[in-house]
This record gives sequence, structure tokens and C-alpha cells, in this order.
Amino acid sequence: MLLHELVGHERVVRALAQANATGTAHHAYLFQGPAGVGKRQAAFGFAALVNCTGDSAEPGRIACGTCRHCRRIATMARDPEATAHPDVLSLVPDGRTIKIAQVRDVLRMVPFPPIEARFRFVIIDPADVLGEEAANALLKTLEEPPSRTRFILLSSRPAALLTTIKSRCQRMVFGRIPDDALVELLVDAHGWSRAQAERLVPVADGSVGAALALEGDPVMAARDEIMARFLGITLGDRGASLALAAKIAEHGGARDTIINLLERLLRDALLIRLGVPQRLFHEDLRPAITEWAARISAPSLLARLEVLAETRRGLAVYYTNPRLTLERLLLALLAPPGGEGVRAAVPRHEVL
Repeated sequence: MLLHELVGHERVVRALAQANATGTAHHAYLFQGPAGVGKRQAAFGFAALVNCTGDSAEPGRIACGTCRHCRRIATMARDPEATAHPDVLSLVPDGRTIKIAQVRDVLRMVPFPPIEARFRFVIIDPADVLGEEAANALLKTLEEPPSRTRFILLSSRPAALLTTIKSRCQRMVFGRIPDDALVELLVDAHGWSRAQAERLVPVADGSVGAALALEGDPVMAARDEIMARFLGITLGDRGASLALAAKIAEHGGARDTIINLLERLLRDALLIRLGVPQRLFHEDLRPAITEWAARISAPSLLARLEVLAETRRGLAVYYTNPRLTLERLLLALLAPPGGEGVRAAVPRHEVL
């Protein structure tokens, strides 16, 4: 995907194209925003734009997509393991972190001019898994950057980055892709049917990566069973809550999907409780949600929504045990009114 083809991030695209056209591009960028919204595509798209040697209608603002630089960088964008361009260096985790040895290998090349391109690019994805030594080594180079090297750090957890690194980068904030734009993208670029896209996009939370993952997501496949069990649990029944957490955990990697589904279910319950005449996300479950919502006040529903928000914020910064996170979340959401316990959602002392 070329930079100008990126969907849902027109402001970022304009800023990067303007910086390239006017020669005012920063030596280091931090592309931050939710996972799966296009930060990686934007990084490689910007590298292609800067180094494009082909003809285009707007030189400096639109990459041609056919010159050798564009084609080789596009190969790297599609495959994180590819090394198709000698002047585009991709740093990805070796295990759970990006290690000091990986950073040093890259930094040894940085003082020398690019081999083929106008500018060398170092793309770090994700930058928030840099080990402490690796981050400090990178910081020294960011403080005294080579003139023909650009760094792009990608992060969905910018709070996990060293403040000193963030202060030396120009931030580009990527928001969630609007649902209507995401539907069109999935239909046009990924061959989805419109019905499939419209069913899954509301759960994807503005992320094309999340939408693609949902296509075969086991939680979505078991959605009817999970929602029915949740609504059927008596508030305060800790045993049933833990049993449901265990059932969801069997699906693996299911936290984001279940959080999105439960968040929409609670919002549906709040709409019913407040008498708002609006179509529900879980419209097919309206009778069961109506019965469940009758047992909980609007303030208590708002408190439970805050539990979900607090859990989501915690997961964006900390690595936590998936099973424990689900157990704690469901115990809070299915607690008797007054026992929701926001701060219990993701305790920091259980970071893995």
C-alpha cells in the first residue's frame, strides 16, 4: 500500500507528504495509535515516497509504485522478514523484545551513506518492546542523528517508551478507522462481502488488523453461547463467573474480542435502561439484555463500563496473564451492584 492509498488517516498522509515535498521531514518519527490501523503500512509507504524515482502526477507527494525502490519497499511492507531493500532496515522483536545486539547491528550501518537510496530508513516495529539497553543505545543516535537516515518508531503502547526517546521524535497520531471506511476497505481490498464486513467491523474497533483477525476468530464463532451464558449468570455468582472465564480462555488470544463484545453488550444494556430508542449492537439478544438490565441501575452499568475501559487501558501498557485478566474482569462485571471494583481490573503487580 502506497502512502496516499492509506485509508482513514488523511491528516497524517498530508503532513508526511508536505514534509517530504518541502524538505522538512524530521529525522525521527513516532507513529502511535491502536494496533492494526495502518502504522506499519504508513512507515513503509513514507520510505517509498521519500525514495521514489519514478514519474508521478505530484512529484514528492505521491509515490509511483512501480520504480525499483517502490517495488522493493512494498515487498518489505508485506513481509516483516524480507530484506528486499538495502537501505530500509526493519527491526522486529527477537522473541518478546528487541535486543541490544539487534540495535547495535543496525547502528553500525547508520554512519555510512545509503547504498542506493536518497535516505536510509530504520523502522522499529513495535518500538515499545525495546529492551532497556537497546533503548538507551538508540537514544544516543537519536540525539545526534546522521543527516541521511530517518527513524520511524511504531507503537500502540507509547506510554511504555522512554520519555527521552519520545521527546526526540515527531509524533504522528493514528486514530481508529471509521466503520464506513473500514467496510469499504475490506470489500474493495480484501474481497469481503458487504454483509460479512458490516457484521464484523463494529467489533473490530476501527482496526483493519482486528477485522482480518475476526474473520476466523473462535470467540466470534462462539459469540451466541458466550453472550447467553454471561446474561444467564446471577450477579455475584463467582463460581459461574470463573467458569465462563475459563471457557473463554480456551479460545486463546481472545481478550480483545471478548472485551469489545462485552463493552457493546453493556452499552446496549445502558441504552435499554435509559429508554433510548436505538438499534442495539446485539439486537438479536434484546429480550435477554432487557431482562438483565432490569437488575442493574444506570450508575452501576456505567461503573462496569469503566471496569472495561480500565482493563483496556491496562492491557495497552502491561503484559498480563490472559486467564487472570479474564477472571478478574468477569468477577467485576458480574458482581452485585456496588461491587464492580474498577481498580481491580488489571493489577500492575501481576505483570508478566
